[in-house]
Amino acid sequence: PLDRWLNEAVFPEEAKLKERDIYNGTLAGCAEMLKYGTVSCNDMYFSGKAMADAYIDAGMKANISLAVTCFNGETEFKKLPVYDEYERLAEYLQDNKKVCFDYSTHAEYTNTEKSIAGVVERAAFHKTGLHIHMSETQKEHEGCVGRHGLTPAAFFDRLGVFGLRTIAAHCVWCDDDDYALMGEKGVYMASCPTSNLKLGSGIPDYKRARESNVRICLGTDGVASNNNLNMVKEAKLMALLAKGKNLDPSLCKAGEALRAATRTAWLSQGRERSGLIKEGFDADLTVYSINTVNTMKARDGADTLVYACDGEAYMTMCGGEILYKNGEYYTIDKENLVYEIGK
Repeated sequence: PLDRWLNEAVFPEEAKLKERDIYNGTLAGCAEMLKYGTVSCNDMYFSGKAMADAYIDAGMKANISLAVTCFNGETEFKKLPVYDEYERLAEYLQDNKKVCFDYSTHAEYTNTEKSIAGVVERAAFHKTGLHIHMSETQKEHEGCVGRHGLTPAAFFDRLGVFGLRTIAAHCVWCDDDDYALMGEKGVYMASCPTSNLKLGSGIPDYKRARESNVRICLGTDGVASNNNLNMVKEAKLMALLAKGKNLDPSLCKAGEALRAATRTAWLSQGRERSGLIKEGFDADLTVYSINTVNTMKARDGADTLVYACDGEAYMTMCGGEILYKNGEYYTIDKENLVYEIGK
């Protein structure tokens, strides 16, 4: 279960990580993402400069954030060590157009009203977005109601979170009022179906979110709870779960799943000039081969990519620069990376 997994498996291991470990792990994630055609991602973790350097060296785009946690209700955000790290990160990335930073609060249950309000204030000051985890498990969702008399969505909204560009990861246990609120406030719901299934958290309700005009995008939740950064597989799973959960094969067509993984996801990062093949837009492009035994003959591009393709890209390009092509990395020394991680 998520709470045991975090406290007994993840947090103890993370406490051992050094900045070099986080750089190497992030760069390995970049290599995997480029292999499967991901040009940009949202990444909430620790050691902001190490994260940023990995994306910079890989040539990718990214919105990175430092996971804010606070359990003392009297402590202001400005008193936390992560506050100063955010200020250093803002200075480090101030002229970088590819790698940006957002603010994040890990979750309602790992923060206080004071710490969240402080994060919102700084995000507004720096004109960034917010990245949160929300209603991932039944225990989390009902626990928030017990603590505050509000669902996590209502709780975050009361503290001003939804007044900014917000990506809310998971949203598995949201109710109808939550989805209506998210739709009204323009919140981006980052669905992470594989992670939610693997941890037994539940199945995101694509239908209810869609009916409430929630902006749905797609995430993997990272390799720790997924083991895979293949976004084509993630799009396929999103589409299949929506159909199976609601007994409706017309729900979440392949094109909708691809839009969640592309244009809507770019917009969730505040990157208006990506996610469409259009004059004047950034050349953030992925090419997939359909000259394979499992993709011939492609009658519909979206259906073929989502349901038949294995997800490995032929070429991945960021801002017009080729980063990966036909199995070759142009910015990452894969052999050296494997050596560094194996030390």
